[in-house]
Amino acid sequence: MLEQIRPQQMSEYIGSEFDVSIDSSHTIHLTLTGVVESVKTEHSEAFSLFFHGPSDTFLPQRTRKVQHPALGEFELFLVPVAQDKDGFQYEAVFNLMH
Repeated sequence: MLEQIRPQQMSEYIGSEFDVSIDSSHTIHLTLTGVVESVKTEHSEAFSLFFHGPSDTFLPQRTRKVQHPALGEFELFLVPVAQDKDGFQYEAVFNLMH
């Protein structure tokens, strides 16, 4: 699945919820809030996905199992990058070679 993720495709899912496994029996919902393209060259492409999660659950950085109704199940390395009164923001960074 991850090899199919591209910024243009993921932009279609801004505002949708992704289920993220905390452990074998608990999941939380993260909302995709943004897709930011960093660098695009003839041979590579770098971009980030930003997610917003609840204020009552903090996820330390690590690889997490993620599920989305249209995209299926895959793993993302999520890093907490900010906190506001409504919750935590997480980033997944992609560096793709063409």
